[in-house]
Formats: sequence, structure tokens, C-alpha cells
Amino acid sequence: MKNILQLSYKPLIVIREYKLIFFTWFLFTVLAGQIGVFSNFIIRVINGDLTFSQSLFLDSVNGSFYTYSIALLASVLGPLFVNLIENHPTKFKSIKIITIIISIFTLYFAGVFYSSSSVKSNFESLKELSYGIDWWQFFFLVISIFIAIYSFSVIRLENNYDKYKIFDDNYSNLDDEKVDSLNDKSEDIKTDSKGNKI
Repeated sequence: MKNILQLSYKPLIVIREYKLIFFTWFLFTVLAGQIGVFSNFIIRVINGDLTFSQSLFLDSVNGSFYTYSIALLASVLGPLFVNLIENHPTKFKSIKIITIIISIFTLYFAGVFYSSSSVKSNFESLKELSYGIDWWQFFFLVISIFIAIYSFSVIRLENNYDKYKIFDDNYSNLDDEKVDSLNDKSEDIKTDSKGNKI
């Protein structure tokens, strides 16, 4: 259990090594994906007569954050599958497969919740509604961003394999290294524990 808990956040340390790449990826993948929300903010708040929270609420009612979560999760799956297909043997295979599984299930449930939350109302009636947070939509938004950042990190673990091989489940390679190490040590031994020559 402790190992699973560590694997849920430890790969994120790779972000420190790729700060500029991560910033660029985050800017164009996570933030630019919300251009529709930013545009609505400008139209409704700056040029209109709504508050920021009312604008966010309208985007929430329209399911904007569900659709963003779905698109973000779908964009995560491509690089993970390509990485699994291209690399033989695949490093960090278990982490990648678990990330793919979690992404697919989250994507599926985000789609189900989005479909079930579709509301048909006109703009004027929405302004009269009491504003609240759609917690499921917020949950899927946060979890999709975390999964995207996590998959970004997992794919980059390979760039410095020696440093992060403790996260790799490819035990055969690790065992081979241990066997080689023991073989090297055994060549240096000239006597047994009783002092007899070997």
C-alpha cells in the first residue's frame, strides 16, 4: 500500500528537471484549453452585466468543464499508448498502464455525468437561478488536470532512467544487474569462509 501511495505522487518530481518544458506544456495544454471560459469571461463580465461567478456558473451549466475534462483526458491517452507501442522493452510499464486505465474510466464517467447534466434553459432564466458549484464537474476538472500532469511526468521518467529506475517494474533487468554484480564479486573471492582456497 505504501508503494502504491508513493507511486501516486513520486513521479511528479520529474517536473523539477523539466521546468521550462512543463511550463510550456501546461500553458498550451491546460490553460489554453480554457480559452472558451476566458472568452466568455471577457464577453459576459467585462463587456456585459454579469459577475465572474455568474459567468463561471453559466459555463458550468453548459458543461464546459466536463467537455474540457473529456478533451484533456483524451489527449493524455495518445502519448501514453504511443509510448507503450514504440518502446521495447517498455520502461515503467505498470505505471503507464494504470494511468491509462484510470484515464479511460475517468473519461467514461465524465462523459456519463456530462450527458446526464445537460440542461436546456435560456440565458435570461439562467441569470435568475441560485448560483452554486457543480461539485462533480469541479471534481472531474481537477482530476483530469492531475492525470494530465501525472502522465506528462511518467513519460519523462525514461529520460533519466538511472535516477528513476526504482519506479520501474521491469524486475528482470534489475535482477540481471544484481546477478552481474554478484558474479563480479564472486570472481574476487579466493577463499571460502574457513580459509580454504577456491
